[in-house]
Amino acid sequence: MGAGRAALLRGNRPLRIDVPTLIVALMIGYSLLALQLLVVRRGLLREAGLRLWAAGCWAVFGGMLMLAGRPVLPLWMSVVFGNGLLCVGAMLFGDVLRRHVQGRGLSYWEWGAAPVVILVLVLTWSWPTSARVILVSFIGAVLLLPGMLALLGRGVKLGGALLTVVLMLGLSFAALVVRGIWAWLRPAEFNDLLSGSLGQGLTFMIVFMGLLGTGFGYVLACFERVAVRLEEMAFTDGLTGCVNRSAIDALLDHNIARASRDQTPLAFAILDLDHFKQVNDRLGHLAGDATLKAFVATVRSRLRGSDVFGRMGGDEFCLVLPRTDAQGAAALLEQVRAAVQARFAQEPGAGVTVSVGVVVLGDERLGASQVYGLADQALYAAKHQGRNRVEFAPVRAVLAPA
Repeated sequence: MGAGRAALLRGNRPLRIDVPTLIVALMIGYSLLALQLLVVRRGLLREAGLRLWAAGCWAVFGGMLMLAGRPVLPLWMSVVFGNGLLCVGAMLFGDVLRRHVQGRGLSYWEWGAAPVVILVLVLTWSWPTSARVILVSFIGAVLLLPGMLALLGRGVKLGGALLTVVLMLGLSFAALVVRGIWAWLRPAEFNDLLSGSLGQGLTFMIVFMGLLGTGFGYVLACFERVAVRLEEMAFTDGLTGCVNRSAIDALLDHNIARASRDQTPLAFAILDLDHFKQVNDRLGHLAGDATLKAFVATVRSRLRGSDVFGRMGGDEFCLVLPRTDAQGAAALLEQVRAAVQARFAQEPGAGVTVSVGVVVLGDERLGASQVYGLADQALYAAKHQGRNRVEFAPVRAVLAPA
């Protein structure tokens, strides 16, 4: 009976979490994340934010070390340096997330909150532990707001890893708020930071596990960004932003098949700049690059969302115009020709115009190579007849090669 009663009493004990053991586990987690960031930055990723996030991890590591050393350190040192480093870590995380989303970190005014927080910690270190928990919890929640607002604002698409970042950061923010309210309502559970009370240990664990998960989510978001960049590089011309030749080949094949299936017209045009070589020879390649960019901007402003604008190489470009008949192609390309002539009438690249060769498919069964050939013949005719003009190729009903 005595043993059974003792077991029953043990079973009625409130749930407790060993906070010192939890702090050690979290310190190991943050140090491993910081080391992972170091390895990642030496490899594929060169994101500056990874270095700042690693600095934030080391700040949290140092803060936890100061809190765990409370039994052997002066109380004021543990309170001020421990909580101060944790707050600096939270600010660094917010700075990195804002840089990732908005391209800029915290302002000087926002960083000015750091010495204010340190001053508040110095002035309140002798407060009862529960009162300090309330204060530091709400300060920490406020410091996480810049990162959360950056992610939730400006129409950021919260898919993939960024969604994980938002959820984990939101979990830490909510846990800090709950921690402050819990300490307000039940201060007895927060009289000792290293006590194993449920409120003390559970909220502490959720806050810093959430921030740890935010860090791993941020690393994945960086990899996702690199993957998108590599994909863009594979299909996009680096100078002009147009799709490149390999992408044009695939898109032309796709649009020819779609036009044949839907029985809709398709226009394909090759555009070649006239007198462009003179710009490079007289003014240099930087002026030539600027001319190409200005040309692309002029053409793109007149295109529909479904039109494909590509660079085939040098000063030769092409347009794939779905659902466009001869009349529509003529109207559009004449507008483009006139706009290019006007754009460079009084520019450093004065005299640059554009010649255009066009082929329009109706019921014809032609392959991509035949379409290229016909458009190229029309372009040659435009050049031969004086440049700065649009010429159409006569389409012959030829079966595409198998």
